[in-house]
Parts: sequence; structure tokens; C-alpha cells
Amino acid sequence: MARRKQMTETLKGQVSKEELEKRQQQEEKLKGFTPLQEKPPYWLSTMAKNEWERIYPYLSELPISELDRTLFALFCNSYAQYRVALNDINENGQTVVEINSKGFPVKKKNPSVDIMNSMSKEIRGIAGQLGLSLDSRLRLVGLGEDEAEEDPITKFMKSRGKNG
Repeated sequence: MARRKQMTETLKGQVSKEELEKRQQQEEKLKGFTPLQEKPPYWLSTMAKNEWERIYPYLSELPISELDRTLFALFCNSYAQYRVALNDINENGQTVVEINSKGFPVKKKNPSVDIMNSMSKEIRGIAGQLGLSLDSRLRLVGLGEDEAEEDPITKFMKSRGKNG
């Protein structure tokens, strides 16, 4: 599995001048994308817009562009749905009583529990893609890599150089 790219300033180890220049050119291309607009999409709920406005100042410091707008909107929407489901659980509990076809009360799991679980998975997934989790930010700055772990190709090439 290929390693995730690090920003040039966080690279460790030996990197050739050519590789360094190539990476710097690629990073410069990232700066050419239209920056993410501060104003949230009109179709988001009030709660989702509030989340957009809360997170945007932090997100704007990362290499996020207008191309990521929909992904960020999905994050905010998922957060709002999570909060609605959480409020329902807080008001009605994790189980609800329904009347079955025979007229008897039956305890069932509150559907909001499934919604909350689903949205929390969605939030974690998108947060990792946008750099909103600690782990993903550490990867961006190059601190999340295990220094003892060596790239398999590099390891193979070094072993060939010693033996061949």
C-alpha cells in the first residue's frame, strides 16, 4: 500500500534535489485552486450552517479548496443530523414503546440510535479526509509516521545495493 504524501517541509530522511523540487512544484499547484468560500451553502440547515461557521476558520488554514465544498457541507449536514438524533435520544431514551398489531405495547430501539451511529461514522470518515482529526493533521505535518518503518521499495533497493 502506498504511503500518504507529506508536505515538503516535513519530509525526513534523504530526498534528492530533483524529488524535492518535484514535490514543491506539486504543492504549488495546490495553492492554485480556488480557496474555500466562507459562506456556507444555502441548502444547509441552521445547525449545519452554524457548524460550518464554527469550523471554517480552522479549515481555511489547511490546503482545502472550493473543490472540497461539498465534502465539508456533507460533514456539517451529518453533524446536524447527529445532533438531532442525539436530542431525540435525550428526550425519548434509547428505547421507545410502540403498540404492535395485537394492541400490546412493545419496547423497540429508538431509530435515532441508528441515525446517530451512522452519522458518527460519516463524520469520522469525512473529518479524516478534510484534516479535521488529530491523526489526519499529524499526517499533514509529517508527525504521524512511524519513523522505524521504512518504505518497502527503499528497503529492497538498499538490500540489493549491499548484496549486488
